[in-house]
Amino acid sequence: MVSFELTHEQNVLIEKIRKMAPKMEKLALELDEAGDDRFDFSLVKLLAKDNLLAPSIPEEYAGRGLDSFTTALFFEEIGAICAGLATVVAYNLHAASMINLFASREQKQYYLPRLTKKTPCLATVAATEPGAGTDIGAITTTVKEKNGQYVINGIKEYLVNGTVADFIICLAAFDPARGRSTTSAFLVPGNADGLEVVQTRHKMGIKYAHTCTMRFNNVTVPQENLLGDIGSGYLMVTQEIDRSKVLTGAIGVGLARSAFEKALTFARERRQFGRAIYDNQAVSFAFARMAAQIEAARLLVWKACWLIDRNEDYNMASSMAKINGSNAAVQVVGEAMELMGGYGYMKPNPIEKLYRDAKILPTLEGPNNIHHVVITSLL
Repeated sequence: MVSFELTHEQNVLIEKIRKMAPKMEKLALELDEAGDDRFDFSLVKLLAKDNLLAPSIPEEYAGRGLDSFTTALFFEEIGAICAGLATVVAYNLHAASMINLFASREQKQYYLPRLTKKTPCLATVAATEPGAGTDIGAITTTVKEKNGQYVINGIKEYLVNGTVADFIICLAAFDPARGRSTTSAFLVPGNADGLEVVQTRHKMGIKYAHTCTMRFNNVTVPQENLLGDIGSGYLMVTQEIDRSKVLTGAIGVGLARSAFEKALTFARERRQFGRAIYDNQAVSFAFARMAAQIEAARLLVWKACWLIDRNEDYNMASSMAKINGSNAAVQVVGEAMELMGGYGYMKPNPIEKLYRDAKILPTLEGPNNIHHVVITSLL
């Protein structure tokens, strides 16, 4: 039978993050106001102190070894603090997960412990291109073998953590005309010769997730930096997305919960016509709808993670969790802003930031329409 009772360790983790939350949320608001011209390590340092930048790395490689369910609990809490920070950690975890799933033992021993240090070390995955978004099989970044090494050329788009990554997992094709069959993955040092930041991307929200366009100009790596087998890059990335898209749903649940709690406090304290606005049925019913939507999205996240941890078929549930978690974020924060009136629309009210941050979640890890396609194909 499925149990909804959290373990002692899970409750301790949640309590730890909630104690950090006020300080982190205040800092996140300040950094959001400062813009996204550069990356500030202040927030990730707070997580690195407790080995929480890639919490699912196995204990064998100095990680915390969190399962998918506990990792989702963690992402809900970080999503409630700052969705930009949650996105930074998510992309870091993408790289860590791909290494844990597909790397050689020597590669795991070299790369994974680096992501567990108290001094923040970040990584990312370079897959998206100007002409290849959801269709990863359409990438045009090329790789050639030359003198026993691999030489990579191409442009990668929307690269979160790209400017500060210790290493990058880059997808490139030996023959783009043959599509995904020659697409492979390579471990590229973040300071490799030939890496060029073409532009910093300035975003509406999740500003803490520093994002750039990056050119690979004759970037050369040794043969041992091939991740997995030649031609397995597409499959590795899609398998990672299938497992990790549920975390976007968890971030959405956290963001929605944060907006809900802030608006509820406001509605109980804000008095108009001699009583709290919450005492108006139209207002209180809105909170009932929001509470139900958040809980439904959370339960979908939990179910998907339960299936992942049991190594059962999780693809449909994971897409459902991603859709509902991201939609809950957009809809709940929108209603919360309306209930707070002009106050919710103004800076430095956290609701204003939450609203901007929420808008990207239906697009992260593949737009929701793609996940509708996944679901319909599995019905």
